[in-house]
Amino acid sequence: MPRRYTLGKRTAQKAATRARIVAATLDAYRELGADRATVKEIASRADVAPATVVNHFPGPDDLAEAAVELVLAQLRPPTPEMFAGMTSTRRRIELLARELTAFFVRSDPWWRIYDRDRALSQVWARAEVAFYESLDGLIRAALGPLADDETAVSIVWAVIGPPVYIALRGRGVSPDEVAQLSADLVVPWLEARRRPSRKARGHK
Repeated sequence: MPRRYTLGKRTAQKAATRARIVAATLDAYRELGADRATVKEIASRADVAPATVVNHFPGPDDLAEAAVELVLAQLRPPTPEMFAGMTSTRRRIELLARELTAFFVRSDPWWRIYDRDRALSQVWARAEVAFYESLDGLIRAALGPLADDETAVSIVWAVIGPPVYIALRGRGVSPDEVAQLSADLVVPWLEARRRPSRKARGHK
């Protein structure tokens, strides 16, 4: 029993040290930028030896990946599971617009850092690709029967994604209004897209 307790305590301490290093990395990214967030700087902020940082994150990208994972966990991006049981396209799209807008609001500070820090953009390049792939899946889940319609996916992304959000927020439109306007713009187009054409119904 004492040995099991000791092993459990060591595991907890190791996890706590790892978490402290990752948190220190994010602080360094925010304050100094990725190119100045050296192992020595991160170790100092985490109150550990540089060798401890390398022991926990031996690869050149390991620490950056752990850092971006923590950022995404804190920002809580929406997932397809939120559409469970929803059969209405309008309801799914309205929920998508609300949740994506709320996510953009939460993530705004990090996007600003990311945009101005070229080194951080390079460090998190793979994470950015994975992020946009996940958003593509989220949009397809919201589209339901139109999930394989590439034009519909593109329209929803253009209207409910960052471009319209940034444009409207820049004009002083509130996040709630942005979400509602985005849904109001795209839902009628999607509903028309789903309706069969006269030719498909057998009309000349």
